[in-house]
Amino acid sequence: MDQDESAADQRAIVLALDGETHTLGNTLRDVMWSHPHIELASYTQEHPSVNEIILRCQTNAAIPAEQGVVEALHITKAILSHMGDTMAEAAKRWEEQHGGGGDGGQRRQQRQQRQGDGAAAMNEDS
Repeated sequence: MDQDESAADQRAIVLALDGETHTLGNTLRDVMWSHPHIELASYTQEHPSVNEIILRCQTNAAIPAEQGVVEALHITKAILSHMGDTMAEAAKRWEEQHGGGGDGGQRRQQRQQRQGDGAAAMNEDS
């Protein structure tokens, strides 16, 4: 095998990712499409009851396809980490503003008061 053939072989990769679904497949595909050296990025899930995706990647030969997938995975991890941190900060701010515990007990108290008012009204009608 000559060097040109070897480089061509490294331009494309097909991976089966066991235990994964459309959630990771869509995300990875979109990140791979934004990579400057990736020419083709796709995935399929052969059947809804099978938690496995088939990921395909082809590069322009500036980098091997395996490296493109690895870089896309690192970018995806960074994006999801940032999203998780942002959501945790937002949840913390919300809890601080609303007294924690979901609705801070205020909605629960309002519901109980309405229920009590309704029961009192029913008793008056009797």
